[in-house]
Order: sequence, then C-alpha cells, then structure tokens
Amino acid sequence: MEIGDQPSGGLMMVEARGRPLDAQLRLAWANLQVAGTHFMRAAQIKRRIAGLKIHRKNENIAGLQLADLVVSPIGRHVLGKNTRRDFEIVESKFRRYRGSYKGAGLVVLPKQ
Repeated sequence: MEIGDQPSGGLMMVEARGRPLDAQLRLAWANLQVAGTHFMRAAQIKRRIAGLKIHRKNENIAGLQLADLVVSPIGRHVLGKNTRRDFEIVESKFRRYRGSYKGAGLVVLPKQ
C-alpha cells in the first residue's frame, strides 16, 4: 500500500440501535468498502473513512449528542411528523441549488 492509499480520514461513529440494525449497518459499511457508491469509488471511501465504530447511547459521546441535535429534526420532517422550531434552524443551513435544498443539501435514501 502506498502512502497516498492509507486512510487519512477519521472514524465514522454511530449510535447502536440493537443487534439486527447494527448488523445491517456493518453489512452496508462493508458493501461501501467493496462496491463504493454512484458518487464515489470504494478506494476513495477507504482513504477518507478509516473505519466504523458503533457506540452505545449510555457512553454519552459528545459528537453523537451533537449529531442528534441536527439529525432528529430532519428525521421528524422526513417522516412527516410535527416539526418544531429546531427544524427551521437546521433547514436554514442546508446547501441549496436554484433555491431548493432537496437533492442538494438534503438527500433522502432510498429514493421513492
């Protein structure tokens, strides 16, 4: 492996969701490392993300708590639940293309 091929990015940290969902996440991560995505080759992903680490909620990882503050309002919006002021704040920060953030600053997968 050449120096340029070594992972230079950080770890992808996620919160545990139970054995079945954690197993699905590990499988999806392994698939990304082998097949890549429509937007990025597997080799690029391997260089940018050193690995996947799953933490339990009771570990109180500050970064995961901060991510919850951003992701929870988005999740409520995408699921069609009542949104609160926090979604308006997060929504105002989305990257936009021609005035819309859908497909630019917010991509929901799988596409329906």
